[in-house]
Amino acid sequence: MKTKRIPNHIICIVIFAVILSFFMLQAKAAPVVYLAGDSTVMSYRASYHLYPQQGWGGRLPDYFKAGVSFTNKAIGGRSSKSFVDEGKLAGILSVIQPGDYLFIQFGHNDGNSSLALHTDPFTTYKTYLAMYIDGARQYGATPVLVTPMGRRNYDSTGKFNNDFVDRVTAMKQLATEKNVKLIDLNAKSIAFYNGIGAPATGDVFLWLAAGQYPNFPNGISDNTHFQEYGAGQLARLVAQGIEENQLGIASLIGAITYPAEAAVLSGTGTIREKTNAGWQGQGYVNFPTTGGTLTLNNVIGGTGGAKTLRIRYALGAAVARTGQLVINGTATNITFTPSGTWTTWVTQDVAVTLKSGTANTIELKSTGGDLANIDDLTVL
Repeated sequence: MKTKRIPNHIICIVIFAVILSFFMLQAKAAPVVYLAGDSTVMSYRASYHLYPQQGWGGRLPDYFKAGVSFTNKAIGGRSSKSFVDEGKLAGILSVIQPGDYLFIQFGHNDGNSSLALHTDPFTTYKTYLAMYIDGARQYGATPVLVTPMGRRNYDSTGKFNNDFVDRVTAMKQLATEKNVKLIDLNAKSIAFYNGIGAPATGDVFLWLAAGQYPNFPNGISDNTHFQEYGAGQLARLVAQGIEENQLGIASLIGAITYPAEAAVLSGTGTIREKTNAGWQGQGYVNFPTTGGTLTLNNVIGGTGGAKTLRIRYALGAAVARTGQLVINGTATNITFTPSGTWTTWVTQDVAVTLKSGTANTIELKSTGGDLANIDDLTVL
């Protein structure tokens, strides 16, 4: 019996379909992180003419390697209710797929008296947030709740207040009830503000002098929104939360730079400066001759083990200066050689051992003498 031969063009179509399906599966192997939130989360494109204003969602991708993409659907002026009522959540759910993530942060506008925005913390706020959780899970995605970060609101002693006590409590209750991951950005942000001190938060929030930026010719004093530097620091705290929650995308967190001026400083005379040119971020740390300490808490160590700590510094003195590098309580001496001038910034790599997750503290100390000016530390 003669076997019927399959035409070549049919074979080609089948092969093409198999290859196409393979590449589609490969492409989908990279999860998408969708962000739902308000103006403190949204990305501000150059066309908005609001630079340096930025939301943390606009900087979160900076902390990740290839293998994950981000779609920021956060939009200014929205609450957990209005985002749903306007069809924004439905838009996300129409494209979200298994393996994706939905990060949800609302609260800043939910207290508004407008009927279009207002929710009550322990009733309608939780009801609307549950819609995001249930919707993401319906399509096989992972929902992640993010508590609303603190505003630039502090008392006479310089201690920052929490403007969202009830909403944070309600969101935590919902996280427990629904067994959903939660990043407490509220607590993290307030601890960060308290750590650097009220004056330094002017560089975090949208506090700009007249003439400092073309988009704000008259200056601005905004206690809710962030400039690009501050958005980057809030995004860094979100990355910490991703690591602490052991989300699947935690393994895709790349090298993270910790600005020295974002550390907790101690020791009389330990100050943030901007007088010399060439630094990154919003300044650098100058150590006193009497001894001072720069402390970075909750440093991401990934899976732990051997890492490289890259320190960016400037040292215009003629001779080397020695201090201490303290990793999780273990101190070793560290020497900085002259960089040439106080505006010449160089890097020094140090081999360190870190714990897995975020249970890491890194300190730099001057020990009885001055140290180099420290700009930032990067964990590689």
